Amino acid sequence: MNINLDEYLDEMRPCVTIFGKSYEVDSDFKKVLSMQRFASDLKGDADSIHQFLAFSLIGGETAADEILSHSMPFSVLQKLEIAVMAAMTGKKPEELEGQLDTEKKPSFRTGSRGKK
Repeated sequence: MNINLDEYLDEMRPCVTIFGKSYEVDSDFKKVLSMQRFASDLKGDADSIHQFLAFSLIGGETAADEILSHSMPFSVLQKLEIAVMAAMTGKKPEELEGQLDTEKKPSFRTGSRGKK
């Protein structure tokens, strides 16, 4: 028996399009495995988001700088992160959104401020 995987290797690199420009995403398995560890450590600040994009996109720092130079709502930034991860893993963004919704707890915490 011979199962030929070569047909899967001929696929074009996945892309994410934002602000009218397409950015190639690095979907090499070594990069994806590293990204999964990296993404779990994302702090949600501008620097970690920049690092994530620079790491994941073929254009690296230049692509990350170009994308983040635009003003965008936070909800679009979240969709961008999900889209990049989906492109890397070959999953649909909706699948990842569902996984993230069940894994993540609300990030806002009620403080003791104002309580007596």
